[in-house]
Amino acid sequence: MTARGAAEALAAGIAERLADPWRVAAHHPVSRPAWQDLTLSEGLPGIALLHLERGHTDSEALRTAHRWLAEATARAATAPSAAPRPSLYYGVPALSFVLSRAAAAVGRPLRAAEQLGAHLRRYAREAAARELRRRPGDGECVTMAAYDVVSGLTGLGAQLLDDAPGRDALADVLAALVPLTVPVRLKDGRTLPGWWTAQDPGPGYPPTTPETGHANAGLAHGAPGPLALFALAWEQGVVVPGQETAMHTLAGWLTDIRRHDERGTHWPRALVLRPADGTAVAADDGPDRPAWCYGGIGICRALYLAGRALDIPEWRNTALAGLRSELTRARREDHKEQADPGLCHGWGGVLHITWRMAHDTGDPCLHDLLPCLARRITDQAAPDEPFGLRHQTPPRGQTPDRTGFLTGAAGTALALDTFATNTAPATGWDRALLIA
Repeated sequence: MTARGAAEALAAGIAERLADPWRVAAHHPVSRPAWQDLTLSEGLPGIALLHLERGHTDSEALRTAHRWLAEATARAATAPSAAPRPSLYYGVPALSFVLSRAAAAVGRPLRAAEQLGAHLRRYAREAAARELRRRPGDGECVTMAAYDVVSGLTGLGAQLLDDAPGRDALADVLAALVPLTVPVRLKDGRTLPGWWTAQDPGPGYPPTTPETGHANAGLAHGAPGPLALFALAWEQGVVVPGQETAMHTLAGWLTDIRRHDERGTHWPRALVLRPADGTAVAADDGPDRPAWCYGGIGICRALYLAGRALDIPEWRNTALAGLRSELTRARREDHKEQADPGLCHGWGGVLHITWRMAHDTGDPCLHDLLPCLARRITDQAAPDEPFGLRHQTPPRGQTPDRTGFLTGAAGTALALDTFATNTAPATGWDRALLIA
């Protein structure tokens, strides 16, 4: 069977296994928080995305998507109070994102999508106002949850890109992200990048001090996210004062922190301050595993989008060369530690970004690598598993997500479907990754 045929078969099999919300719920861990069902990352809205995309050409899949959305809407009415702040990946904005994709799938406006869109715009303006109150000149650092794709302003902006009545709210988000490039000034006079956060290099860590913090370089939680949003908004004609300068600052930093060694070109996950002298240095020595969330794969896509928006060949060439290097290394090395087929930190995200870059650039090297990347996923097919895929065991203390959009089977099936059909997503589901 060809790589495309295997991808199509696995995607269809996953969709069939994810058709019944009650069957899927039976496999959720007992300890799963109730609010997790309302996440785009692991919950009902993300699984609905898979069926909406397939529903573009399959009426039965569209009915299945409706079942998932009805269940998600019913649970949203009784959402628990102890839950994360609304964001692209949780709560009303997550439902709004998926319902806007539903409108695209059925080809007409949906009243529920329009109602949730109004709430989304309000959340975005409130978040933008909070960020504008921050004082980087007084040493006040941003937090990842305030600005990143998954939990912050950048993710809300991604959703607003497709919300025609939300252009003013999008402009507010962009205006609040521009100061992210204003350096943070410490009490001793030193300055740090404006997106420096007083948190350890990982999402969810509590703020400490700038000296023990970091500047995040991952698309999910760091500088590439705002850069990609600025670029996509620019191409749509939504531009605010300082946006172009901010893009140059972010792209320049990402270009400057590249590393070149015998393994090729790669990027660190983050920069941290060396205790001995306070110099900003890479938090890790070698290349990170290929992924959307961290590392060169996501960074290259953000750089390419910025270079395309501002017509800067240097950025586009850096992105293309960097992606080739990352993928060549991934093909050459076993990466046995990365058996994950998901979108976030697995081969699903790598496959989909590569497909987008190959489609945009026409680069024959990237086109030739696509079947190899797809096989990295189809090799994880496991008919005896509930949802048809073999997943890595998560770190201790975390529950596995076998089903959802960001790290589970639904997202993997979406990436496989794009590769198998060689057609851009009809619903634009990958806007949630901010890569298109």
